[in-house]
Amino acid sequence: MELSPVEIFGYCASAVIAYSLTRSSIVRLRWFNLAGASSFCLYGIIIQAYPVAILNGFITLTNLFFLRRLLFDVERQFSVLAVSRPSNYVDFFLDYHKQEIKHLFPRFMKVSADPRRAYFFLTERTEVVGMLSGFSEENGRFVVDFDFVIPAYRDCHLGEYVIGKGQQLAKQFEFKEIVALADSYEHENYLNRIGFSPKKNGRWTFDGEK
Repeated sequence: MELSPVEIFGYCASAVIAYSLTRSSIVRLRWFNLAGASSFCLYGIIIQAYPVAILNGFITLTNLFFLRRLLFDVERQFSVLAVSRPSNYVDFFLDYHKQEIKHLFPRFMKVSADPRRAYFFLTERTEVVGMLSGFSEENGRFVVDFDFVIPAYRDCHLGEYVIGKGQQLAKQFEFKEIVALADSYEHENYLNRIGFSPKKNGRWTFDGEK
C-alpha cells in the first residue's frame, strides 16, 4: 500500500520522537523531542485527530519551558562546591565511574591521591553530576586535569559555565587564570568546543567563546 505524504510526515515525526528518547544528553533529548512533538502536533491537526494534536502541543510547550531553564537559567541551576579528601563520597564517585575515567583520563587515577590536589563537585541543584580536580600554581593559576561529568550533562553547557565563558570556578575561588590539560582525544574536543585552545607544553587556555 502506497503511503500518502501526510502519512510519511507522521511516521517521520514518530521516528524523531523515538530517536529523542535514545539521547543521553538532556538538552539534546529536549531539542529532538521538541522537533518530533511539534511535527506530530501539526500532523494531528492535518488529519483532524485533535486529541493527538493537543497532547503533542502540550509536550511541545513543556519542552520549550525546560529548554529555557536549561539554556538561560544556568546560575540557579549549577553550582561548584569545594570538597576535601579523604572523602567517602569522592572515593565512591571515582570508583563508580572508574571505567569511563580510565578511558577519558587515563593518567588521572595514578595521581588522584596527591595531597596537593583540589577537588570540586559539580552539581545541578542538589544532585552531583560531575567532578573537577586540579592543582594551584604560582601567580594565581589553577590547572585542571580532570573534568568529568555524567553522560546526561556532556553537551558542554556545564563546562562553559564552570571553566569556559562563565568562568565560575575562577570567580568563586579567586583564581586569576584557568589552564587545562587534555588526556584524551575526547577531552581535547570538549576543551575546543568550550573555547580553549592548545598552547605550549600541552596546556590549553581559554581564548573566548567559539
